[in-house]
Amino acid sequence: MDLLTAPQLQNMFELVVRATILLSAALALAWLTRKGPARVRHLLWTMTFALLLIMPVISFMAPSWEVPVIPSVASVPPAVVSPDPAPVDRAAHRSFTPPAPAPMLPEAGPMRVPVRAPAPPKRSIPIPLLVWGVGCAAALASLAMSGLRFARLVRTATPLRDPARLRRVEAVRQRLGIPGDVRVVLNPAATTPMTGGLRRPVVLLPLSAMLWTQERWTVVLAHEMIHVRRRDVLRQLMVRVGLALYWFHPLSWVAAWLAATASEEACDEEVLAFGTRPSRYATHLLSLAGGMRAHRPVLSLPMAQRSHSQLERRIAAILNPDRPHPSSMAAAIVIMAIGAVGVSAAVADPVQTAQQDTVTAVVAARIGSGPLGDETEEYIFGEVQSVAADSDGRIYVADLLTPSVRVFGSDGEFVAWIGREGEGPGEFTWPVDILPAADGRLFVKGSRITTFAASASSEYPDSVTNTWRIPPYFNPSSFRARLVDGVYYYPHYTSIRDKPVDYFYMKYGPGGHTGDTTRVPAVGNLGRQFTAFYMVNAGSGRMVDGLNMVPFGPRADWDMTERGTIIASDGETYQIREFDQDGQLLRTITGPEMERRAVPSTERADSIRALEARIDSLPVPLEDVLHVAPEILRGEIPDSLPAVLSLHVGASDRIWVERWPSEGMGSSRYFDVLEYDGRYRATVVVPAPLLSDPPPFFGDNVIVGVVMDPTTEVHSVVALRFRLPR
Repeated sequence: MDLLTAPQLQNMFELVVRATILLSAALALAWLTRKGPARVRHLLWTMTFALLLIMPVISFMAPSWEVPVIPSVASVPPAVVSPDPAPVDRAAHRSFTPPAPAPMLPEAGPMRVPVRAPAPPKRSIPIPLLVWGVGCAAALASLAMSGLRFARLVRTATPLRDPARLRRVEAVRQRLGIPGDVRVVLNPAATTPMTGGLRRPVVLLPLSAMLWTQERWTVVLAHEMIHVRRRDVLRQLMVRVGLALYWFHPLSWVAAWLAATASEEACDEEVLAFGTRPSRYATHLLSLAGGMRAHRPVLSLPMAQRSHSQLERRIAAILNPDRPHPSSMAAAIVIMAIGAVGVSAAVADPVQTAQQDTVTAVVAARIGSGPLGDETEEYIFGEVQSVAADSDGRIYVADLLTPSVRVFGSDGEFVAWIGREGEGPGEFTWPVDILPAADGRLFVKGSRITTFAASASSEYPDSVTNTWRIPPYFNPSSFRARLVDGVYYYPHYTSIRDKPVDYFYMKYGPGGHTGDTTRVPAVGNLGRQFTAFYMVNAGSGRMVDGLNMVPFGPRADWDMTERGTIIASDGETYQIREFDQDGQLLRTITGPEMERRAVPSTERADSIRALEARIDSLPVPLEDVLHVAPEILRGEIPDSLPAVLSLHVGASDRIWVERWPSEGMGSSRYFDVLEYDGRYRATVVVPAPLLSDPPPFFGDNVIVGVVMDPTTEVHSVVALRFRLPR
């Protein structure tokens, strides 16, 4: 498997962001406390580097705090989990026979089509992680070498044996309250007094220390013993490890330099509190710094640094007559502040927001009845059966009130009537589907399929060019016809009592019906989507709406692409399957991993009441009604919303996946727009309660749908414009 993957790079990037927040806050606090006691800044930097080291652990183990800072729904795009589909063979035609129920597909999870053996995984480390690893290893190696150099200096040093000076060491140790012994050794290779050792603290002095005056000896011992009491060696090691891990971050170098300066200044403050005169202490410090010579760095705390800027800053602080007094309150406030920032940065979990890739469609036209008393025949609809739009923006509406097709401009202004009521050519009894073709023709399906084309004097299709007779079956309006390679695909279904519903397409070519069909694979509960009914007598029954599907239950849906393949969803999971015309699975598109949302309590209560009222109104027992959803018979209402509400194929073969609106049904519709290859493009919010039957029409930049007045149940048509992000 891959040694390091893209998610690890993402985790590394997030860690850098968290570290930047922490270091920036620490620098701001250090600037605010620059005139205060150095002890406060020393505690600040100690806490900062401790948080830097444990931040990955806190991020992994602590509860996350979601912060919406990453704009883009597309950052969790739907992924195609199988290869591009093979070309569909449409040349072979089978003799037409009445379609039999298709077998149910297994519901064992996403299916995949093995096409070729997977390529062996690449065992390579991404370059950014490789560079970081090399730098980190080099820094840790340098740290280890520094520790070995100090250990060698101590090992080759001579223990202090002068009784008078040993008594002075013991006196300083006891006055500072340091438990345990502190070794003092001398080495001619040491250039300045320094302290080291984690388990056994040791003070390393140059051999010339035997010539120091008693005052300098006391001052140096006090400085080094204060380092021991505060365990500054451990703090320095923590800073060096943090610098090794974050070597690439410029703020970490600034922080390390300020931490070293604050450590020495805090030690100077305590030496002065020990009773040393500032002027004498500054003189000793300058003398020690002047006697230093170049040496390789060792893991210790040298009393006099070679940095002139650090030395000048320390001397100025020592000689300042208005030195700040230690403040426990200031230290506590700074520690709490940097701790709160560090923990918050560690547990903050950047989540995606839909702002950048969410597009709200704008209403461009409303077509329907005007104010009371101002209606005209052209704008009055009864029961709209189909809507569509062509490439020129014209809107087509088929309605049962006046069996014809009305044409409107993109602004909603009436243009013309196409056809009229009747049985002759170009006449309709009940038009139920409108299909504008790319070549300007218009296919209208009713009791027959009629093709219109524009005459020489018309800008819209107004002349009949072809008519196909169709079987006298019921025409569903909830599924759209398709034109693929000159073949008209007419959606239909058959339902036989006690058998699954069978959905299929009949094909019409230039010469009429081809005798061929394309079946829709029965995913999910598609095979039992038949209206419930009860028998009135031996030869007739009565349909009952609202009982074949449980409220909030997943509902399988399907559509045909411009390539002649069929896409389908079981509604329960955000997975879209594509099949060829022989029912073979070509691929599965998996949507973003989003948690199922709970059913809103108000909508759940309203639906339960409506369902109970529907059952109470039945003249027969519920057990005598056929095709009732099993969940309703068991009294089980889902607690979570379905992942997919409906599925549509729009212009340019884009897939429109409807999700449950965040604010509940009734106000807006939410559609995820996927390119044909499965790439997420955007989420389009439609600020209108579009009906699902008839289905909306989805163009490249326009959506045409139907809305219904909840009081009068009168239909009107809405056209909405949108622009997808690039």
